[in-house]
Amino acid sequence: GIEAKLASLCAESVDAIRGGHNILIITDRRMDREHVAIPALLALSAVHHHLVREGLRTTAGLVVETASAREVHHFAVLAGYGAEAVHPYLALETLVALHQDLPGALSADKAVYNYIKAIGKGLSKIMSKMGVSTYMSYCGAQLFEAIGLDKTLIDKYLRGTASQVGGVGVFEVAEEAIRMHRAA
Repeated sequence: GIEAKLASLCAESVDAIRGGHNILIITDRRMDREHVAIPALLALSAVHHHLVREGLRTTAGLVVETASAREVHHFAVLAGYGAEAVHPYLALETLVALHQDLPGALSADKAVYNYIKAIGKGLSKIMSKMGVSTYMSYCGAQLFEAIGLDKTLIDKYLRGTASQVGGVGVFEVAEEAIRMHRAA
């Protein structure tokens, strides 16, 4: 059902924009034992490219709220595929829960501040290495090459991404998401 859910997500995004919304939030927050999250990058890219095809992409900002964004690379890839903002709720909740176990007298607010600052500096470093000076120039630029993804998946959901090596398709991505969900 992953392709049907992605199609539904894309249709909902168009309906929301035509209904007057200008910020769309793609979230995996309401997942539970019975509901598995579509990988954030796949959901984001599907919506981003669908809105481009519909001529609506510039009329709305895309925010990704996900438990899967933890490292600078995760943020960079999400930004590169169209996320104007990323809310890594699980990383932030984890810092708040564990701040007392971190070295030094670190408050929860300071731990969150340090994390956000580190992510920002990491993104700046990645963008400067690629010759990009602003986040908005980087957002949606897709300055990546896919390794290990099937051409059909790339053409449908990550359109314009270079790939020299084939690999898994959308169903294998869904199976991996299910395996990870069950292991958690």
